Amino acid sequence: MPEALESVLWCAALATWLMLFFGVIGERLKALSKFVSHLLAAASRHRAK
Repeated sequence: MPEALESVLWCAALATWLMLFFGVIGERLKALSKFVSHLLAAASRHRAK
């Protein structure tokens, strides 16, 4: 039983770290996407002039 419990705890810890990691990556990608869209909008405004 202790080995099974240890395996479950390791899986739970790994799942927690993966959720945190992908949450941070998702936020960074959202910010990067917003930055790129602002750059594209500025470039298109500059070309229109």
